[in-house]
Amino acid sequence: MIDAGVSITTEKDSYSAGKKVAKEALENMSVKPKLAILVIDALSRTRHNYAEVLKSVREELGEDVTLIGSTVNGVTVNSRYALKSVAIMLLGGDISLDSTFNYPKSRLNYESIAEDVYQNIRNAEPNDQRFMLLFQDGIKFPPEVVAKQKALNGRAAVLFAGLIARIFKKQFEEFKEKGLGYSSTQEFLEALYAKGWDKTVIGNLATNTRNWDSVEFFNDEIGADNIIGAILSPLGSSKFGFGYGAGAEPTGKRCKPTKNIGNFILKIDGKHALQGFCEAAGIQKEALREIKPYDYINSHTILGTKEKVGDKDIIHLVATITNPELENFLMTGFLFDRVPEEFEIFRSNMEVMHKTAELTVKQALENIDNPRFFLGFDCALRSFSYGDNLPRIIDTIDNAIGKDIPRMIIGSGGEIFGTKDIDYYWNNLTFLSLVGGD
Repeated sequence: MIDAGVSITTEKDSYSAGKKVAKEALENMSVKPKLAILVIDALSRTRHNYAEVLKSVREELGEDVTLIGSTVNGVTVNSRYALKSVAIMLLGGDISLDSTFNYPKSRLNYESIAEDVYQNIRNAEPNDQRFMLLFQDGIKFPPEVVAKQKALNGRAAVLFAGLIARIFKKQFEEFKEKGLGYSSTQEFLEALYAKGWDKTVIGNLATNTRNWDSVEFFNDEIGADNIIGAILSPLGSSKFGFGYGAGAEPTGKRCKPTKNIGNFILKIDGKHALQGFCEAAGIQKEALREIKPYDYINSHTILGTKEKVGDKDIIHLVATITNPELENFLMTGFLFDRVPEEFEIFRSNMEVMHKTAELTVKQALENIDNPRFFLGFDCALRSFSYGDNLPRIIDTIDNAIGKDIPRMIIGSGGEIFGTKDIDYYWNNLTFLSLVGGD
């Protein structure tokens, strides 16, 4: 049977924090762990010294336990949510750690990384329950790029959209050399599945939603542009289950980007971007001022797409930034050079997010009678929206999985989920669940 242990602390001293969580998690296990999943909150201004945390965790765990993880946007362990925190989940027992990997330069070398990852696992003994746990570097932009985006609000941007798009694209290519810009998650997983990988991938896109500063952890190393992961299989009667829940529902409304610079939308349905968006969604522009505390990242009215997989519609939501001060400009989380010809409009509220959190846990539990651990990936935009409802969300998840089961929920900067039938792997405002048990 699978064994697991978890712990969280807000201890300020980095060395002490790492030592405390590793020791407490070990005390909750009856066997030696094989894998450690370490996450450190980076949303708060107060930061831990990552090297000191890793050092003390390693001292407690020993050299033969593989460690993976990343910085996150808050974390919940069991029933406790905390910022300024360090948290860990240890896994052992009836699981096989088939392969682990850590590659730098994820934005440049995703094709060769995918080839290497696949070649290292392709001859492993077949196991339908094998899956990949992935941590990959997310979105990172220097401040000057964010400032330049505001300049796209003028008439000149509309007139010279083609030229400006080429300039941005060239700059993004230069960013890749520096480990900056957009993540290559979509490209990496496309390459991996094209080579023959056919199992589930679940994980966290390490994006700090406050200042774009994030890192990844592998054993004693700290990466800043890395693809890090572990490929696991169950042993004996053990099983893994997965759940996916987009945190918004279709409105049936659509709109088209009629002028854009990559994923920066200048016109929608032939009108100024914000006007076109509001009219298509049926909302008042002035209402958007209510989301100023969230830097106008809209978690109520969201753009996205739907993908047909079998008899189900898979919803993919993207970050949708709607600043009423920028009438000619709407920023989206679509890939810069893959903006769809038509957007679908989705609507969210607390009841929808509450429902999807519960449903994704139940999906993961469908074929598991005796759960032994729960690992969740909850979009940071969702957790920002919970407000006073956070205890209710945590309680619902606790009741669905069981309060005696070790549980950790990561505040993610992008939810990575892939299967051989899905074509889009990078999501927002989504809740992912991973359950291990019998």
